[in-house]
Amino acid sequence: MKKITFPSLDGTLLCGIWHLPANNTQKAIILAHGITADKDESGVFVELAELLKNNGFAVLRFDFRGSGESGGKSVGLTIKGEIDDLTAAVNEVKLKGYARIGLLGASFGGAVGIFYSAEHKGQIHCLCLWNPVLDYDHCFLHATTDWVKDKVGHMKKDFEEKGWTTLGSAKFVIGKQLFDEMEGLFPYKELKKLNIPITIIHGTEDKHVPYEDSKRYSEGVGELVTIVGASHGFHEKGEIQEKAFMATLAFFKENMI
Repeated sequence: MKKITFPSLDGTLLCGIWHLPANNTQKAIILAHGITADKDESGVFVELAELLKNNGFAVLRFDFRGSGESGGKSVGLTIKGEIDDLTAAVNEVKLKGYARIGLLGASFGGAVGIFYSAEHKGQIHCLCLWNPVLDYDHCFLHATTDWVKDKVGHMKKDFEEKGWTTLGSAKFVIGKQLFDEMEGLFPYKELKKLNIPITIIHGTEDKHVPYEDSKRYSEGVGELVTIVGASHGFHEKGEIQEKAFMATLAFFKENMI
């Protein structure tokens, strides 16, 4: 593993980790984490990156602004800012000479990956989405899953009184501008504009992002891999995590040729 830093489009310094295979390759995969998480994704991205590396891919996992070891503050986080960060990560991969680039976006990072791919046609060769946020309304604004559903009213009160609130057990601080931004953006609509290989891998017991959204919006767009019994993020060791990992590896092997 090799730690690097590189600037986002607005100069915010981002931190990344390269996992480089022993063989020379033209194929690189970028891992984009979810909100409240970082480039490790509680260790899952570290293990996935090693698996992909051991199968001949170069892998870059990085922290979005306001997360992990990257600069900026989470209260200033915006979707546009994360798209800029991902753009910078893709540019960094291209500067290293990789000709074929795959992208894995997890949860909130899945939506960012969709927006980037739609805005920058031809830059990403295939897109793997783990339990992706496809509808901000269902995940945040009028949440239907347990993670946020009972907290939306409190969060909106925070926004009115303080201009910020917190998400998750880690008390990740987000600003009102992020919620305002969500009202005018629709990841599932952008997903339908893509003309690259796409797979969505989602667990049936996800309490953060609705599995039903992936089932609905994957139709006519790409393959849906259902992991029965899996919760958000595939942190379960054993069979569930192995199924998610193997489906991911198979997708990139098939589509990064």
